[in-house]
Amino acid sequence: MTKVALDEVDFQILRRLDENGDIDVDELSEELDVSTSTIYYRMENYREKDIVQGEIAQLDPQKLGLELTAITEINADYDGPGYEEVAEKIAGLSGVQRVFFMLGEMSFYVLSRVRDHEHLQKLMEEIIQTEGVDNSTTNIVLRTFKDEDRLLVNYDDEDLERIFGDTPRPADD
Repeated sequence: MTKVALDEVDFQILRRLDENGDIDVDELSEELDVSTSTIYYRMENYREKDIVQGEIAQLDPQKLGLELTAITEINADYDGPGYEEVAEKIAGLSGVQRVFFMLGEMSFYVLSRVRDHEHLQKLMEEIIQTEGVDNSTTNIVLRTFKDEDRLLVNYDDEDLERIFGDTPRPADD
């Protein structure tokens, strides 16, 4: 995958988007001392390059009645369907939020959010019955200390400088 060249203005725009999900273009234009058209142009460019994807509100699962978070480790047998087919089937199950294909002792790591124990039991039965799944282990989360989908807010300024500091700087717009 090719690394995208970003300059300091790009970084500041992306950081603001990551922190707030949206930005006040006029305010940011004044703060960064660039034109609003530059910010709009760059935001469109991020979408074209798939750096920024979608516009999704962050919903609180607990307030929506999804009381349980489950983490399931799955071992799969690929004599039948391949890992992509197994992953697609698991990803399509109601309540499954994330599916990761892994190297190591397990084949898949699945994060699910469900209403209650009954909903979890139904989901576990569906996972176990999925063709290609050998066995699974499910853990229920008792308390969440961090559950952060945003990317850049997870790094301190020093690490962000290391990540973006070595990035080649494109010419001004």
